[in-house]
Amino acid sequence: MGCGVSSAHQFMRYSQEKVTENQPDSLENNKGQSTVRRNVKYANQLLMIPQQGITTLQEMLQNSVAKYGNEPCLGKYEGDNFKFMSYNQVNEEAIHLGIGISNLNLVKEVQEYKHYKLKLIGVFAKNRREWMILDWANILYGYTMVPFYDTLGPESIPFILDQTNIETMFISAEATKSLIQCKEKHKLKNLVLLDPLSEQQISDLKNKGYQLFKFEEVVENGKKSIVQLAQVQPSSIYTLCYTSGTTGNPKGAILSHGNFISAIASTQATDAGIASTDVHLSYLPLPHVMERLIILTMLFTGASIGFYRGDPNLLKEDIQKLRPTIFASVPRLYNKFYDGIKAKINEVTGFKKSFAERAVRVKLENLRSEAKYTSGLYDKAFQGVRDLFGGRCRLMITGSAPIQQEVIDFLKIAACCPILEGYGQTESTALSFSTGAWDPKSAHLGGPAANTEFKLVDVPDMNYTSLDVVNGIKTPRGEICLKGYGVFQGYYKDPEKTAEAIDAAGWLHTGDIGLITENGGVKIIDRKKNIFKLQQGEYIAPEKIEAIYNRVQGVSESFIYGDSLQSQIVAIIVPQKEFVEKYAAEKQIQADFENLCKHPEIISFYQKNINDYGRANKLNSLEIAKLIHLEPQPLQTFGCLTSTFKLQRHIAKQVFANQIEQLYKGQA
Repeated sequence: MGCGVSSAHQFMRYSQEKVTENQPDSLENNKGQSTVRRNVKYANQLLMIPQQGITTLQEMLQNSVAKYGNEPCLGKYEGDNFKFMSYNQVNEEAIHLGIGISNLNLVKEVQEYKHYKLKLIGVFAKNRREWMILDWANILYGYTMVPFYDTLGPESIPFILDQTNIETMFISAEATKSLIQCKEKHKLKNLVLLDPLSEQQISDLKNKGYQLFKFEEVVENGKKSIVQLAQVQPSSIYTLCYTSGTTGNPKGAILSHGNFISAIASTQATDAGIASTDVHLSYLPLPHVMERLIILTMLFTGASIGFYRGDPNLLKEDIQKLRPTIFASVPRLYNKFYDGIKAKINEVTGFKKSFAERAVRVKLENLRSEAKYTSGLYDKAFQGVRDLFGGRCRLMITGSAPIQQEVIDFLKIAACCPILEGYGQTESTALSFSTGAWDPKSAHLGGPAANTEFKLVDVPDMNYTSLDVVNGIKTPRGEICLKGYGVFQGYYKDPEKTAEAIDAAGWLHTGDIGLITENGGVKIIDRKKNIFKLQQGEYIAPEKIEAIYNRVQGVSESFIYGDSLQSQIVAIIVPQKEFVEKYAAEKQIQADFENLCKHPEIISFYQKNINDYGRANKLNSLEIAKLIHLEPQPLQTFGCLTSTFKLQRHIAKQVFANQIEQLYKGQA
């Protein structure tokens, strides 16, 4: 099953007709949902592998070493530039590391999930070359990686340690600080150090009962003997990817070699067209499936990966030194680039300003009519932007959260290259939809990945159905559900959460509400579950926040909302009338209750109370609303509550749409 890079027009034009599943559909089965759709090029068979003979990540790496052995593979900043190990060198060190892990008995086989026999091993560090060499070793020797986000605190770490029972963790010096704070170590006993530690750190870790090894010592030990590579199958578990625990304890998504192999194949079937000449800077968190998939796809194609120095303040310099050809990021960072570039354009005067303004206008017109990214004349106005990304960036990628059309369109013309928008979840191995470079329209998901089929399931409680008509045009709407080779195996040791995510027919329910566009792609319009993402890609659980806000003195009710194109939440607060009137009298503010709710001093007072109480109850900065509207009428007045007084969010969102819009418009 070959997978060459398809032409843009052939790949990304989506079928308008229903494409059936393996089992024939019946009218009864289709009731309450849209028809099942696939990418038009893969209507008959979803894409499983990138090329013949590569069915596992182990086979993929062996193929890459054979083809690109002497080419630069993994780079590290040393001296004043990036120094690279070749594919042969990385493979050799990974083999020695894998053998050393075995010789030192650092990992034990456990049978803790269904029929799988797993050898679990942890890693707790920012992106770095040793991280990927460990990942490479795990692939070769059949170990299952359990990555820990470097931002995890002493609450989440013990939960993952307890659930996985890992005995060995590869860890950076910085991450040991969080580990030492944990009250329970569970079965974790071996730490492989990626950095030198102070005598105090060593003493603290040994006092907690940890046995310490140096990364280099494990590699050296592996040179003493030969151990055969593991027999890895597509169904073998490659990693447990723990998702954010914002709504409770984190969940470990079980992802197989087959999941990632199909995702690599699908990535190469998009307009990305990653090749051996490409260079990627790795700085997005490696425990996240998006960055993991990008790096594995780069390794499949023989490309080069350089790892940033771990300091966001040095990222700009790292970009200048590495000069990547592919740049991947998230909306939050792209927005910073956008703001900075626009500010610099506004600073210029005279002829330069008029030329820049004309360049923006003309290039935007060409982009939105012809999907044209370059212009012989007007590209000169954006040379500084191209230099900002290293001067040779040919492609950008964005994911993890939606990005505003104004921002992405401007960056496309300023960087003079396509920006592909991807959509996926941890549970679907990162890539489920992707836009095309040929498409002049932004702010949608594009069409389904080559390994994915999808359907929309009615959500009648929110008035979204497959029979909806919008502006006189039939526009199916509903929850996006996915099936295909990228869909995960379930949550580790959590059958209840697994059953909530994957139904009996094997469909992954994403919780996102989408509509089918005119050409068969998808656009997200709402969120089914009572959680949402902010611009940073962070999940917010509004019910938890509302429960705390409702306990603030003077607060009667609250409604929390967050737009995924924004970086902050907003709060609709119903204040207690007597409390407000008493405070106003003390401050000698004269007005009726409705106007008191609009008074800046009253609003500021509530803002301070919310901030103080939220912090006292351990809300993080993203969970504290800096934008609030005081509503004098109870929520029940607007029909926002059920008969059992539960908040109907979709109704509250509609009722307070104007207030929400004004709050976001007025933010600093």
